[in-house]
Formats: sequence, C-alpha cells, structure tokens
Amino acid sequence: MEFSPSNLGVIVCDHVFRASRPILLVAHDAEGWDFVCGQHDHSGVDDFHNVGVGHLVGRDPSINECADLECGYIAARSSQGAMWVRRPIPEHER
Repeated sequence: MEFSPSNLGVIVCDHVFRASRPILLVAHDAEGWDFVCGQHDHSGVDDFHNVGVGHLVGRDPSINECADLECGYIAARSSQGAMWVRRPIPEHER
C-alpha cells in the first residue's frame, strides 16, 4: 500500500520540513494527516507546514507502511527504520 495521490497535502513539523529529524509519528484524524518528528519542542503554528506526501515518501519510503492507518489512529516508531506501532489517538490529543 502507498499514499495516493502523491500530491496529497499533509502537515509536517519544521524539523521534518527541513529534514533535520526523521518522521517518527504519523497521525490520521478527521482533519487529515500529520507527519512529525515526535518531539514536543514546537513553539507554535509557524513550526508546521503543508507539503505533498510524495516529497516525504521520496525521502523515506517506509512511511508508506502507514498509508492504511485508520482515521483516529497514530503510528509511532523509536527511530527511522524501526517498526511502526499503531494505537488510537488519545482523547486528550483530539
């Protein structure tokens, strides 16, 4: 399975946008998709960007493993190349 279309707009944190950190957390909710580094040192809305998912897949094809992530779930991993672990998005994060 893979993300389609490749120009599907997704939200990324600034670290992922600038390729300074890998994608370690993918969230899929009613508002769409988020691909973030998984850290909590983002200072505000200016730290997030809208990009086409194809740019991210080009850098890290393993995110395609999350293409079938159900709405209301997140997938997280400890490092790039590690196994994705899926779980529901906690109520307090919705």
